[in-house]
Amino acid sequence: MTNTKRKKTLCDFFAGSDVPTKGKSHDCGPRNANLRDVGSSNLGKEHAIMEETAYRAMAKFFCQAGASPKSIENVHFKKFIAYLNPKFRPSSAILSRYCLELYEEDKAKVKETLQSLNGRVSLSVERLTYNKFNDFSYWPTSDFEETYFDFICLRVHFIDEDWKLRSWVISFRSFDAYDDYVGETIQCLLDFGIEDNICAVTVHSYLDIDETVDAIKSNLLEKKTLQLDGQLFRVSCCADMFSSLVNKAFGMIDDLISHIRLIVCWGRSLPVWNVTFLKLQEALELEAKGEYLKTDDYKGYDIPSPQEWEKVRGVCKLVGHVYNAAQVLFMAKRPTAGLYFHNLNKLRFNLMKDSASSDEFAGNLANSMLKKFGEYWRNMYLVLALATIMDPRYKVKYLEFCFLKYGGNDHSPLPSILEAIRSLFNDYVVDKSSMEYPLSDSGSDDSDTGEDLISDEFDTGEDLLEPVEVLDDPSFGFDCSDEFSKFIQTTSQPPKSELDCYLEEPIFPWTKNFDVLSWWKAASPRYPALSNLARDLLSIQLSHVTGYEAYYTEVREPDRSTTSMEADLVNALMSTKSWCDKQWRNAMKAEGSVAQNK
Repeated sequence: MTNTKRKKTLCDFFAGSDVPTKGKSHDCGPRNANLRDVGSSNLGKEHAIMEETAYRAMAKFFCQAGASPKSIENVHFKKFIAYLNPKFRPSSAILSRYCLELYEEDKAKVKETLQSLNGRVSLSVERLTYNKFNDFSYWPTSDFEETYFDFICLRVHFIDEDWKLRSWVISFRSFDAYDDYVGETIQCLLDFGIEDNICAVTVHSYLDIDETVDAIKSNLLEKKTLQLDGQLFRVSCCADMFSSLVNKAFGMIDDLISHIRLIVCWGRSLPVWNVTFLKLQEALELEAKGEYLKTDDYKGYDIPSPQEWEKVRGVCKLVGHVYNAAQVLFMAKRPTAGLYFHNLNKLRFNLMKDSASSDEFAGNLANSMLKKFGEYWRNMYLVLALATIMDPRYKVKYLEFCFLKYGGNDHSPLPSILEAIRSLFNDYVVDKSSMEYPLSDSGSDDSDTGEDLISDEFDTGEDLLEPVEVLDDPSFGFDCSDEFSKFIQTTSQPPKSELDCYLEEPIFPWTKNFDVLSWWKAASPRYPALSNLARDLLSIQLSHVTGYEAYYTEVREPDRSTTSMEADLVNALMSTKSWCDKQWRNAMKAEGSVAQNK
C-alpha cells in the first residue's frame, strides 16, 4: 500500500495554487476581490479558506518582524508571490486588517498574563524622534513643513512565573496622535488591568511627563498600593545620566574637538559619545609621539597648543571614568543591580578624587560633573541598594563594604536601607504564618488533649467519683504551668522571618555568569514571600537601552518604516513584535509538533 499523503508546499497556502510547471508563464491574474465577500469571488470555498490561511500566515510574519504591510507592494515581493501562485495578488489593505485582528487576539492573551501575575510590574516611557532631514529621499516642499515627529513607547516589564524577564510594548504612538496623553495613558493601563499593580516608572531625564507620572502615582496613593510612599516610584535612566555627564565634559572643549576631527581625518559619525572619546584618545596618543610636530604634514590645520592638549587630556580622563562604567553596564549580557551599584559607586569615588586635582580646569569640571551625578545618585540610591540586597552575591554585606571602601567608613545610610527592606517585606507577607519558620512539626490536634489521653487510657468508671475530680484539675501534677509559659516567652528567640534567614545565609561566591533569576527560581519554595519581593525589585529597568544605543547623545529614532503607517497599525505592529518573544516561540513549537504528528 502506498502512502498517498504528500507534504504541503508553500503553494498550498495560496488560493488557486498549483505547483508551477516548467516553461509555463507566471503572469499574474486579476486582483482578488475582498476575501470577506466570498460569494463574489470566483474561487471555491476551499480556495477562500486557503487565501485566509495565507493572509494570517503573512500577518504573523509582519507582526513578528514589525514590518509595514505595504512591503508586499514591493516589485520583488510581488514576483515571489507570483511564483508561488500566479492567481494570488495580496492586498496591503487586507493584510493590514489581518495584522490588527492578530493584535487584538494576542492582546487578549497578554492581558490575561498580566492580570494573573503574582506580583507587580514596572513601566518605562521612552521618547523616539523621527527627523525627516536624516532621510536621504526627503525633499522639503515648504519652509513651514513639519520635519520632526515624536513617538512615545510605553513598555511593561515583569518577571514571569518561569522567572524570565519580559519587556512588552503596550502602547506605541506618535505624540501628535494623542488628544489627551495623560488620560489615554491611564486608560491604556486600565485596559491591560495593571493600573493598581505598578511598582516603578523609568523615564528620560529630558522628557517632561511629570503630569502623567503624577497621575499614575496619585491613583496608587488613592488605592493605598504605593510602596514606601513613592521613594522607589520614579526611576531615572542611567544611560541619560551618562550622556549628560559626557556632554558637559565635551562642551568645555567643543572648538578643540572640531579641530582634532580634521587632523585625525575623523569624518561624520553617529551621535554616540563613545566614538568621540575613542577618537580623542587616538589623537592624544599621536600627540604624545610628536606626530603633530611635523608642521609640513599639517599645513593649514589648527593644531592645538600644549595647554589645549592638556585640557583635552583632562577631559578624556574624566570621560574615561564614565566610559569604563558604561562598558560594564551597557555591554554586559545581563547587567544586575549589583553591577550598577558597584560601578556607579566607583565612578562617584573617581570624580570626587579628581575634583581635588591641582589642575584648576580639571578640578572645576570634575566638580561640575559630580554635582550632576549627585542629583541622579540621590534619586536612585535606595532603588539600587534594595535591588542589590536581593542578589545573593551581595546582600547587606556588600553595602557595608561599599561604605567602608568608598564612603570613608560612613555607615549612616545603612539603618534606613534596612528599615526600607523590612517595611517592603512586611507588605509581601500575606499573614504572620508565612513570615515564620515552624520550630517543630508535632502534628498534634487541638482536640487531642491531655484529658482525652488520660480518659482513654484509664477507664475510671462511674463509681470512682473522687479520683475523677482530681484528674479534672488542669494543674494536677504540675502546678507551675503558667510560670513556665511566661519563662518560655521571655527567654525564647522569636521565629526568624524569611528575610532574616536569607540575610544570615552565607554570601554566594561571585561569578561573572551568575544568573540571579535562576537562583531565585530555585530558592522560591524556601522564600515564598521574599521571592515575590525579589521578583518585583529585579524587574525595575535601570536604563532604557543597553548596548551601543546607550551611547547616543541625541534622542533615538524609531524604525523609519513605522513613520508612514496609520497610528493603530503602528501600535499593533510594535506591540506584537515585542510580545512574540515567548508566545511565538511556543506557538511555533506547537505547530511543529502538530505537523510532525500528521
